[in-house]
Amino acid sequence: MDTNTSTTRGAQRRGTSLGVGIAAALLLSLPACAAHEHVVATRTTTTVERTAVAPAKTVDISIVGLHDEPAVDPAQERVVGTIVNDGDRRVTGLSIRVDAVDDTGRVVNSVVTPPLRQDIDAYGGRATFEALMPRDATVAGYHAVAVAR
Repeated sequence: MDTNTSTTRGAQRRGTSLGVGIAAALLLSLPACAAHEHVVATRTTTTVERTAVAPAKTVDISIVGLHDEPAVDPAQERVVGTIVNDGDRRVTGLSIRVDAVDDTGRVVNSVVTPPLRQDIDAYGGRATFEALMPRDATVAGYHAVAVAR
């Protein structure tokens, strides 16, 4: 019995000294680990993808230099002007409606030109037009509008 007891006591002693030995080894190795610190930096990159959509094509027509001139026939007025295409596509087959207005702005007469034979290029293309209007003493001015066909 003494043998078993001593073996048990020996195992207890060995277990205790083994536990102390492991604890001491851990304590001794901790400062060594602390001396070799590793800093890990992280960075997040966000990427946004967008699909480019082509802008819609637009027509941007204006009429400049609108004025009247004497016509060959003294019973008529020749109304002339310049069409400017500031849009981003070529324009074809435009007609121009010319309104003769009195002092109050009321339309007293109106004519529409035949479609222009000339194409008007995009981004500032120009074309001239003319319309014959019956001469009228009540007419104070003219107003013109492009009409697409």
